[in-house]
Amino acid sequence: MALQPNFVTCALLALVSCASSLSVASPFVNITPDPELAALRPVAPIEVPPAGAATTEPSLPALVLNFAPDAKDARNAKLHFADVWDRIRAGFSLPRVDAKEATQSEAWYAAHTELVTKILERSRYYLFHIVEEIEQRGMPMELALLPFVESGFDPFALSPAQASGLWQFIPETANKYKLPRNNAFDARRDIIASTAAALDYLTFLHDTFGDWQLALAAYNWGENQVARALERNRAKGLPVDFASLQLPAETRNYVPKLMAVKQIVLSPASFRIALPAVPNLRYFTTVARSAALDLSQAARFAEMKIEEFKILNPAYNYDVINASATMPLIVPVDRARGFEQRLDEFMRKEQARQKLWTVKSGRRAGQRVWNKGNSD
Repeated sequence: MALQPNFVTCALLALVSCASSLSVASPFVNITPDPELAALRPVAPIEVPPAGAATTEPSLPALVLNFAPDAKDARNAKLHFADVWDRIRAGFSLPRVDAKEATQSEAWYAAHTELVTKILERSRYYLFHIVEEIEQRGMPMELALLPFVESGFDPFALSPAQASGLWQFIPETANKYKLPRNNAFDARRDIIASTAAALDYLTFLHDTFGDWQLALAAYNWGENQVARALERNRAKGLPVDFASLQLPAETRNYVPKLMAVKQIVLSPASFRIALPAVPNLRYFTTVARSAALDLSQAARFAEMKIEEFKILNPAYNYDVINASATMPLIVPVDRARGFEQRLDEFMRKEQARQKLWTVKSGRRAGQRVWNKGNSD
């Protein structure tokens, strides 16, 4: 989100110079090489595999393609679109950027199709929700692709400046947009909360600067820095559009990178890329809970692998969720009913067990009880 030293970019530049004659800055900012392992760790420099090299990364679980949502669900909006990509294309509204940086970014993406495909596959969990939120706010659909540039659609991405999540919130901005963080939970990684906060912030920036390119520059560099750059140009009698400002290299390339991703979605064949299937149906929903719960238990209740469950619920720092945590859990819509039934049964048993423990310990009814795993 905010401008920051970027060792990922430096590593990619070195790799590109060895593998290609393109002297182009990397379009990627903060990408974790193995997102589906759900390990909370700083972002490591990603390695571009040599052409033809076999990949050992597990493919996206089949559930994302084979889930069975209710097509009559009113929340499955815009069903006349064949898939989410069609819906995204229909909402594009920002003008094309005619700049050398956009051409260079397009060339870089075209030269690294395996990496681009990996990021696009990763997006399938989250795109429908992001598109829904953007559409409801009447915002340009190009913004749905911003996590591609920010985090490589990796909710576990963590930058050297401690920007975290799909939308790469730094702590200061997270505080401003009410994304709480504590030892157990980081809302910057929560898919629903962080998306709402990012779109709130982008709306504020657009209202402030009256231009989406300037709003995006401020998202990357910071609103105060962009405001000062505008004032410098005004003082000199210079234009105050994005192309006319004196910007750091990362910010100068930021909007062109996003526009290059837009071109991939518009014309994937010209990049030798096949867009992964993303049904235009709601993929996940939320389920509330009121008892301490182990994430591995929750994954079993949802009949999912723990790695996949964490991809939908990346905000938790530990494998045990305290009873005091109020954020709901996210599960695929076709697993929600069974998950809720098993969770309700589990919570009833937990409450009965706690009541029995309270009686046996000699405590009065209603007296607060400390129990292992919940120190609140």
